[in-house]
Amino acid sequence: MTQNHVQITYYLGFVLVLFVLAEALRTLREKQLPDFLKRSGLGAVAVVLAMLCNLGLLWTTSEYGAYTTRGASELTIEPDGSPASSNRTSGLDRDYVTGWSYGKQESFSLLVPNVKGGASGSMITKREDFDQFKDDREFAQALQKEYQSGSYVKSYWGDQSFTSGPVYLGAIVVLLMLLALAQVEGAARWWVLGAVPFIGLMLLINLPNVSAALSGMGIAPSFLSGVLMIAYLLAGLFLWKDSLAYALFGSLLLTLMLSWGRNYTPLTDFFLDHVPGYSKFRAVTIILVIVELAGPVLAILYLDRLLREKGKGIIYDLRFMVPTGVVILLLMLFIAAPGAFFDFISDAERAVYNLRIDNGSASEADVVSFVDGLKEYRMGVLRMDALRSLLFVALGLSVLALFKGRILPKAGVIGLLGVFILVDGWTVDKRYVNNEKEKGRYLAWEDKKSAQLPFAPDSADMAILRTEWGPQVQEYHLAAMKRMKEARADERGTARLISKDEEVVARFGSLRRNSDFRVLNLRDPFNDGRTSFFHKSVGGYHGAKLKRYQELIEFQLGPAIQRIGEGLSAVRSQAALDSLFAREGVLNMLNTRYLKYDGSRPPLMNTQAFGSAWFVEELHYVKDADEEITTLGNIDTRRTALVDERYRDQLGGASASMDSSARVTLDHYATDSLVYTVNSSHGGIVVFSAIWYGPDWKAFVDGKESPYARADYVLRAMAVPAGKHQVVFKVDGGAYHRSAPISLAASVLVLLLALGVVGTEVRRHFRRPGGEGA
Repeated sequence: MTQNHVQITYYLGFVLVLFVLAEALRTLREKQLPDFLKRSGLGAVAVVLAMLCNLGLLWTTSEYGAYTTRGASELTIEPDGSPASSNRTSGLDRDYVTGWSYGKQESFSLLVPNVKGGASGSMITKREDFDQFKDDREFAQALQKEYQSGSYVKSYWGDQSFTSGPVYLGAIVVLLMLLALAQVEGAARWWVLGAVPFIGLMLLINLPNVSAALSGMGIAPSFLSGVLMIAYLLAGLFLWKDSLAYALFGSLLLTLMLSWGRNYTPLTDFFLDHVPGYSKFRAVTIILVIVELAGPVLAILYLDRLLREKGKGIIYDLRFMVPTGVVILLLMLFIAAPGAFFDFISDAERAVYNLRIDNGSASEADVVSFVDGLKEYRMGVLRMDALRSLLFVALGLSVLALFKGRILPKAGVIGLLGVFILVDGWTVDKRYVNNEKEKGRYLAWEDKKSAQLPFAPDSADMAILRTEWGPQVQEYHLAAMKRMKEARADERGTARLISKDEEVVARFGSLRRNSDFRVLNLRDPFNDGRTSFFHKSVGGYHGAKLKRYQELIEFQLGPAIQRIGEGLSAVRSQAALDSLFAREGVLNMLNTRYLKYDGSRPPLMNTQAFGSAWFVEELHYVKDADEEITTLGNIDTRRTALVDERYRDQLGGASASMDSSARVTLDHYATDSLVYTVNSSHGGIVVFSAIWYGPDWKAFVDGKESPYARADYVLRAMAVPAGKHQVVFKVDGGAYHRSAPISLAASVLVLLLALGVVGTEVRRHFRRPGGEGA
């Protein structure tokens, strides 16, 4: 919670809710409800204190979240004009939430790490990697041809766009977890076994014919899926006596199925539509952290019981033999006939290879031959990892057998299993995080200097720096360099020196602080962090960007960038370039002065950009967000400002008027304050090229707080009277300031409680017979 990763805390809530429900029912049965209420009360107090200590983070995140892509949209249409209801939720859009979804088959990675090939990097990283195919010369040649053509083949062949590696619990951990579930007493054992047909029934709902039939009967497949899941979990409450084990297995099953996301939409849709807060989080694969928690804890519970009962139930017990046999049989089948279970080509790869056949770039025979060779290689990858998992299962069973035969003591069981599990996990981890060196440098580590300077300016960046550099920037830069030197005065040796690269990056920082233009990188601008490192950027990336800006991207900026990209091929003069930019009012209102299209070449300057602020000649009120976003692309944003009817009062009935002498300049820029000088003969409506965010930003005219409105979907507008005035926007976060004393008080209380507990224990120790104070 202190890291503000609310998503993980939210998912942990699934386990806690099931545990609390199970404990409530258990204590009610055993007539121990007062004890449960006492413990629950203490737990609730602890939760409240934890939330109060982090109130600033939680409150401001909640406030900000409502205005971001995690909040509800006011739009009812898609960019193409179609209704948006099918993809909308109260938070993120469905396709964004499920952008990273675990494959149903990929779930076997809990037992076999490379069941889908591991990480999604290239399967060939150096020339020597081709040597592994020397026994299949035909495939090796086809593979070389693939790489020589500029393409590459992924190691990963699963359903995700890309991944850094699988979710692997460990072969021994999975075995112990299944043994724990098999040891469940009474009717709960049938409930656990019932999970297999239950999953089959749930998957049946997702079949197109079944889904269509249910919809025809007026039954939403998502609603039915959710009801069945709730019914299954509730049944377990009454059948399972061990509250912790029930909560762990219930949450494991639930979160595993939720991790499938778009690969099993009914349950995901039910949670998005009916479970509060679930739609605020993206990448459903992250929910597998609960599987990674529940599985090992269940394994430890089994091991604890086994050691306490001195090996009872090992080898000769059917509840031991069945899960062990299932794991061994499954791994042996993966080794013997992997093609019977998996298709070793992803849907994305299949589409690429089919396209080559359709467009004639490759013959069908060549493509089929290459794909067959690739499948054979990938089967080998899976076989090796399945064999590896089988080896660790055998080692784990050997330890249990030695304990059963009273050859190995408890400490030996814990020690050996611990070593085997550590080696299993370590060797898989080493595939993705390692400390191997090549020519004296670590391959998978980033040094401190590289982290501080992740990007180097290219020719286009340097051209902008030279063009925009001026006396004001120079003065600021000299002061900044002086501060940097003072900060390093206590360092020794070369650590005191400021490198050339650091000085150049500092120059860009000085320019950003003393300029008001933005830069647009035509190459994937909204997944690009590089441009923002050097300049104020139109693009950039954030996992929770403002909702309205994202919608501006989808409705206006995306199409505008496409038009610019297509139009540049016909540009032969500055006049033609000016004409091209003049038609893009949305880019101009964002003060897009430079366009980067090739880092090795000078950027294009947009002389049509409006600047940091401007007076408009016309004020046009719109009734809703749909009208505002669609009208925005059809007006001259230099002359006309679009304002939602809700903000009519904020503009005080002021009207726009033409004033050729009016001027607005940005005198000071900081992330939390903007200072403008506004000078006009008649006064009027000023639009500021600053993104609107209502909760924290307040406006002041000559020191007096003044209302302002949202204009042009994402900008700010204000009525400014005639004459010369100073307009200041500054951050004044009400939620942050109100929460600070509460968080401080709660933190002090927690500290005092901790000291009180320690003091009580110390005093109790000295009062014991034989204690020093006796």
